[in-house]
Amino acid sequence: MVGAHPRTSCRWSFKELEILTVPSEYIYSLMSFFIGNQEKFQSNSSVHNINTRNKHHFHRLVANLSCFQKGASYSGIRILNSLPQSITNLKNEKTHFKVAFKKFLNAHSFYSVDEFFTCTDDTYY
Repeated sequence: MVGAHPRTSCRWSFKELEILTVPSEYIYSLMSFFIGNQEKFQSNSSVHNINTRNKHHFHRLVANLSCFQKGASYSGIRILNSLPQSITNLKNEKTHFKVAFKKFLNAHSFYSVDEFFTCTDDTYY
């Protein structure tokens, strides 16, 4: 499609063509669901009255089973809580959030969900 060598990484091609990788598409669709249904989930401030820096994060239930931790609700809350602050501030404005988040995912072209969690660069273009 872009004339690259078969052994060349496609990361830059994804960025240039603004195509989301499969893990990025999974993360984007999961966040679209959570932003559309955020009233169904509790924040940390609604669970306890302690004034912490993460009081606006969504509350994750304590789970010991790996099948529950790999599920959509637990993973979605974990992803949403680890988003950069600049994007998290837009969670009440659904269209702005989706645009900013898609730009963030396009700028990084994640090849795995674990790579998303290890990303420290919170800029998007």
